[in-house]
Amino acid sequence: MAQEILIVDDDPDLVAVVSIVLKAEGYEVSSAGNRQAAKERILQKHPDLILLDVMMDTQTDGFDLAYELRDDPATRDIPIVMLTAMAQSPDYVETFQHITDRPWPVNIFLEKPIPPKKLIETVRKILK
Repeated sequence: MAQEILIVDDDPDLVAVVSIVLKAEGYEVSSAGNRQAAKERILQKHPDLILLDVMMDTQTDGFDLAYELRDDPATRDIPIVMLTAMAQSPDYVETFQHITDRPWPVNIFLEKPIPPKKLIETVRKILK
């Protein structure tokens, strides 16, 4: 049975491209365009991996969802890859973590646009 990956992003073009890359590698792919739809889908299907955008309806939607998932025993072990169009500068990382005063709720960050090779390498590494 193929491993399932949920893409949570409000950019339909990004979702389409990432889906094509992942499906070509044999993964099952589903998507959600916002935090609420994602949470419903996660609770229904319990994907093997979540690719999660940082900013959707709000600037912190992705982080908010990731923290909710980590706090729920039913979803806390699902790996999360955070997708961001923001530069991965130490200032951004330190500022956000200082505000939340909690450990990062994600396994790894990938900066958009994501080169297909990097995406597949990351997904394989996390799901092995």
